[in-house]
Amino acid sequence: MLEVNILDERWYCITEDPEAFVLNIINASLNELKIDHYKLSISVALADDNLLHQLNLKFRKMNRPTNVLSFQCEQLSNECDLGDIAISIDTIQKESIEYHVPIPAHVAHMLVHGLLHLLGYDHQKGDEEIIMKNLERKILALLSYNMCAI
Repeated sequence: MLEVNILDERWYCITEDPEAFVLNIINASLNELKIDHYKLSISVALADDNLLHQLNLKFRKMNRPTNVLSFQCEQLSNECDLGDIAISIDTIQKESIEYHVPIPAHVAHMLVHGLLHLLGYDHQKGDEEIIMKNLERKILALLSYNMCAI
């Protein structure tokens, strides 16, 4: 089950139907990763800097907001509660301007990025980062988003 919680009305300025947008990105990602047949539970919170700041401080001891956070609940299995993804509209908007990337493309990237973290991918070491970025590029290209500037 994929659940989308829209916690800030400004998400409707990004796309007319934020829930459908998120579901499309997540479902296409699961399909490309060949795990769309699994019965996964994933929750996505479309939030703001205030919530991401609080979560970042509580769980990562970082006293600042961030663009996306992922919280893995269970390891990937045929039927599992994979976890939660939270995205901040404020940071996404700032970064989109900074990186010269359309906001929907950046949101798509952060959704894919967050999903990969739930699946155990990381980018702390060079080889892990290469693997994760290549998967992100592949999935975003499938969705017709160019990740060159990100």
